[in-house]
Amino acid sequence: MDLLRALIGEDGKGVVWLVISLILGSGVVSAIVGKLFDRGSKRDERVRDGYAASTAALVAWAEFPYRVARRSADDAETRAALVGRGHDSQEALACRRAWVVGESPVMGEAYAAITRQLRPVVAQATQAAWRRPHADNGAAMVLSDGPTMPPVDVDPFVDKWCTALRYRFGWRRWVFIPPLLRWRLRSHGVIPTRPVAAHGTAASTVTTELNPSA
Repeated sequence: MDLLRALIGEDGKGVVWLVISLILGSGVVSAIVGKLFDRGSKRDERVRDGYAASTAALVAWAEFPYRVARRSADDAETRAALVGRGHDSQEALACRRAWVVGESPVMGEAYAAITRQLRPVVAQATQAAWRRPHADNGAAMVLSDGPTMPPVDVDPFVDKWCTALRYRFGWRRWVFIPPLLRWRLRSHGVIPTRPVAAHGTAASTVTTELNPSA
């Protein structure tokens, strides 16, 4: 009885400290902290996977003209397969952009700006690729021969995206809050300083780059 009174104290405040000591001495706190870190790690892994998929979608879209140029036939089945692949690439870009916007609106602006810049480059190269004769042998796969096809250098676009990604991981993610992140990406030229007006020919460009008969 005297021991209990000594632990509790005359004013009863000792009960609080007793309970706190028991909790800290148990594995409850360790389990909670461990679970929080585990959730954070899984979240970071999902975010990294999402951004990796977004990068892959950019590269796949840039590679589309080369698939057209190296087609092995000009029959309806081959054309339909390529057009379907082009639509799939565009769908992937749209879906990845939606994911990025949900993860970070500012990063969504960056992704939209990069795809907007890449689109006319891909369109021009794809139109030229459809005008090339199909590759019926190995030598015809050499694109430097035959009709000129504008190259699609995807590296500058990926580099811009990687610049933006630097601010989404590590300590920069906590320092660069949305207004600061937007300012920083504008200073790097990833996000335009002024909103870019949509061109009236955008829809027709997309159709023409996919469908050679458009």
